[in-house]
Amino acid sequence: RMDRKGKWSVPVALDENINTEFEEGTPVLNEDYSTMYFTRCKVNKNANYGCQIYTTTRTGEEWSEAEALNIADDSIVVAHPALSDDELTLYFVSDMPGGVGGKDLWMVSRDSRGGEWGSPENLMALNTVDDEMFPFMHPDGSLYFSSNGRIGMGGLDIFKATEQEDGSWKIENMQYPINSAA
Repeated sequence: RMDRKGKWSVPVALDENINTEFEEGTPVLNEDYSTMYFTRCKVNKNANYGCQIYTTTRTGEEWSEAEALNIADDSIVVAHPALSDDELTLYFVSDMPGGVGGKDLWMVSRDSRGGEWGSPENLMALNTVDDEMFPFMHPDGSLYFSSNGRIGMGGLDIFKATEQEDGSWKIENMQYPINSAA
């Protein structure tokens, strides 16, 4: 928490409704911070059960029991949620069948904030035969993501994709100083 003087308190872990013995990360919150989507990867020494996106809602200071979104089988990676400003589209990364490369950018949509998510759609125009990961939806409608399959400066460069009126995407490398040879 930030106090009135702008000083941050010591971080406090979220409760067991969010944090488990598995790996949780890449959270995204809706505009009023009442709903959170995050990735949970169920792994142990003997097995890898894939990653799924979970959702939880906040009432006061408490987060509800996290529930998995039913996007794909639990052995498939479904991770890195990014939420549109209107909360009607959820972007994510997956290695599910029907993709272009290793890990692809996908999306699911719904008709209303409380509605059910539809079927996953591959964002073919943004994906390469390599990996696209870590989507972030800016309030202006730009989709930022990392890719190691596009010409860049090195590694997972950050790109900005802007959907055009005709439905195509304009994709630009964010260049230096955002990206580097490392």
